[in-house]
Amino acid sequence: MNTTASKSETDEILKWLNHNRQMLLDLYKNQYVAYNANGIIAHSENLREVLELANAAKQTFLIYLVPRRTASVEILPIRFRTVARHD
Repeated sequence: MNTTASKSETDEILKWLNHNRQMLLDLYKNQYVAYNANGIIAHSENLREVLELANAAKQTFLIYLVPRRTASVEILPIRFRTVARHD
């Protein structure tokens, strides 16, 4: 599809992604997902297939590659200990 989404359309589409990220991780790991503010248009591990299906729907969409896995990072504080020097 050659239509470019407006800023407000893009904002709504990204809101949908943020709201549904966990569902995507649960159901579509390692797949490309074409979606818009109304939901998923197409999904597959094959990007070309997703693009063909999404373009056929004649809707504005974005593509998201759902990660295979996610990880959380915990940043721990670093504590320095002063060592007395004996000269």
